[in-house]
Amino acid sequence: MSLKDRIAAANRLAMARIEAANPVWTDVRPAIDVLPGMTRTTVLHAGPPIAWDDMCGPQKMGVVQAVLHEGLARDEAGAEALILDGAITVAPCHEYGAVGGMAGITSASSPMAVVHDPVHDVTGCSQLFQGPAAGLQDRDRYNAEARKRWRWLEEVLGPALGAAIRARGGLPVKPLMGRALEMGDECHNRNAAGTLLLLNALVQDLIRTSPPDRLGEVLAYFRENEQVSLVLSMAAAKAMGAAISGIPDCSIVTVMCRNGVEFGIRVSATGDRWFTAPANRIEGLYFSSEWGDDDAVPDIGDSAIMETIGLGGHAQAAAPVLQQFVAGSFARATAMVDEMAQITQGRLTQFKIAPLDFAGAPVGIDIRKVVQTRITPVIDTAIAHRKGGVIGAGQTRAPFGCFADALRAFSDTCQEVSPDAPAAQRP
Repeated sequence: MSLKDRIAAANRLAMARIEAANPVWTDVRPAIDVLPGMTRTTVLHAGPPIAWDDMCGPQKMGVVQAVLHEGLARDEAGAEALILDGAITVAPCHEYGAVGGMAGITSASSPMAVVHDPVHDVTGCSQLFQGPAAGLQDRDRYNAEARKRWRWLEEVLGPALGAAIRARGGLPVKPLMGRALEMGDECHNRNAAGTLLLLNALVQDLIRTSPPDRLGEVLAYFRENEQVSLVLSMAAAKAMGAAISGIPDCSIVTVMCRNGVEFGIRVSATGDRWFTAPANRIEGLYFSSEWGDDDAVPDIGDSAIMETIGLGGHAQAAAPVLQQFVAGSFARATAMVDEMAQITQGRLTQFKIAPLDFAGAPVGIDIRKVVQTRITPVIDTAIAHRKGGVIGAGQTRAPFGCFADALRAFSDTCQEVSPDAPAAQRP
């Protein structure tokens, strides 16, 4: 079989696995209980690996606050000393089978939504949505508010959601994403429908299992935070990516993520190897006139995992309301979906885009097609302040460089092909 045929067969297998995947939300547990290799002195972050000195402000601040939150240091200076001494392991969420929104800070006690795909026996986990923290201009106030929110997630929301989903016996996430897509979400920046569907599915179990004095708080959390369902979607997407990781000769992307400095991808055939390039700025709308480009960090967060499974920017015509963030139009959204179809393996009919005559979402980013067309994935995302917190929303593009580097490495992983071989036999 020629190399071209092997790659085609491998990519078809990946698509079949994506279609067959059945990610089910099964539990909420502390990170140390569900993430392989997690320890009390481990703090995870979004994006590819990055040295401490190179980290952007929000991630550095988040790691320090996580060390304090876990009781590993008495003050910020002590926390940073532990980090610099190597007493704290700082690593990407993706290397522990997890994903984290924005800075992605995850520590041992962080409650994690656990999503398991029994078809391929793979699991993806995501931190819970923290919600907005007040006092962005006052660093101490912001950190105190954020840590208060972390405690509430650990002591109230995590146990409540865990008890409810265990009582329910699990919740398939893929149908929830598909339904939300047909109701006006694109399942990355817009999750209003998904969160309502999630609450509707879970409310009776919450009523049965939640302490009466806490039920109101838990229900208010759903009412105040439209992005709640993104947590489950990200964990499900992580599991779907894991299902296609490590397929020999497969040129499909399994991970896209950002740390506010670099954008990183992983490719099926090259397994856990990272390919990185500088993260791009975000074109979007700020939530207040007091903020501008000088206040924002470049693209950040693990939520680009949604685009790897055909949602978010790849399905933005399903949520035309998001075009207001980029002064766009429905025609622009439609053109973006068509463009993403040029760099993907196929369309997933389980994720239908209703305004486009229920066409399937473009799924399976192929690094060969990205390099050939020079079209990079478009990503719907939020904008983070350089001091922490979300200050806007919009769109960006993945940088070209990481795909070019990945293609070179992909060629090396395939069986040796003579430089004089016909072009049809080259990757």
